[in-house]
Amino acid sequence: MAKDYFTSRGLSTPKMMKEALKYRNEFDMQHVELVDIVDIIEFKLVSRFPDFRLVIARDTEMKEDALAEPLKGRITVRQSVYVAACDGDVEARLVLAHELGHFLLHREKDVSMHKDPRGAVQPIRDMKATESIEDQADMFARHFLAPPHLSYLYRHEPHKLAMLTGTPLRVCLGNITMSKWPEVYAIRTT
Repeated sequence: MAKDYFTSRGLSTPKMMKEALKYRNEFDMQHVELVDIVDIIEFKLVSRFPDFRLVIARDTEMKEDALAEPLKGRITVRQSVYVAACDGDVEARLVLAHELGHFLLHREKDVSMHKDPRGAVQPIRDMKATESIEDQADMFARHFLAPPHLSYLYRHEPHKLAMLTGTPLRVCLGNITMSKWPEVYAIRTT
């Protein structure tokens, strides 16, 4: 995950939840507690997007843990992160879900760079989370891995939610807090 130099018209949290659930359904994961994120990125994306490529790079070749390049049709992942995700590491799974979010959400949207008057790319300050592509990918990942209906179901058992969904506890705690909203509980898989 990088500093946010890009902005995009974003989705509110309830709309992002629906978007994440839409993709869970499309990948036939709607009734699955533990999403196989590696399988999705390795096999299901390429069946849906034939030009998609997953690139596993040596750790020394990358500064970031992973990088989604939707316009180039690829996600590049550090080898250590990929291996950790294959082994079920919750942080590595979150990284892959985050990059999946970038790939799916930003493929066809107008993602524009913020430049200062001299034309240099600058981080965007005081941006709403719904405008930040990094925050959008974070929201997507959290709701893709631990969807609202499970967050609500296990709202009194955050450790169990984290274990069942293979999601970091801090993410589950955030989702559980959100699951107290009445409109969130109404967002369910179909």
